[in-house]
Amino acid sequence: MFVCTSHRSFFTDLLGSLALVLCVVISPDARAIQGNPDELSEDGARFVLVGATTFRWMSVIKVYDARLHLGAGEPSSKVFADIPVRLQLTYHRGFTAAEIIKGGDTLLARNVKADALVSLRERLELINRAYRDVREGDSYTLTYVPGKGTTLRLNGSPLVTVPGHDFAAAYFRIWLGDDPISKSMRDTLLGR
Repeated sequence: MFVCTSHRSFFTDLLGSLALVLCVVISPDARAIQGNPDELSEDGARFVLVGATTFRWMSVIKVYDARLHLGAGEPSSKVFADIPVRLQLTYHRGFTAAEIIKGGDTLLARNVKADALVSLRERLELINRAYRDVREGDSYTLTYVPGKGTTLRLNGSPLVTVPGHDFAAAYFRIWLGDDPISKSMRDTLLGR
């Protein structure tokens, strides 16, 4: 479990965690359906917007915008089932890849059992190797499609596809699990 030893350490860890949140910009592979930006198609799946929000640190500092799309017709209560899930985030500040990875590892440890993390370790290393530093305005997108895996994109360009529903169900818990980066953000994204 994450234990903060100073305010600066806490802020640094939190910003690193926040860096994981992905983009509002639709990737070139994502196509709006009938001109409706709340519906899109990507990686062969059709998605519908469930929720969107701007996360602010201490209610003041904009960190990122987030949008969650699920497979058309799927209720948010099934977010961890084997259904299409797409999370987009746009950064309002820069982060290093190391900060993104550290934040993700911290949040995964809070939301996924240790034995499950051990079984996912090789695939977590695969996605962690794909992360790049980001600047203000950059965006990451995670798109899970059953049978294809979870594709990480930076500004619309695919970086890696990680196989397995078990990976997606664990990784999306960073934002949507029981102890996510922000419970109010989770609830808004899930349309609660």
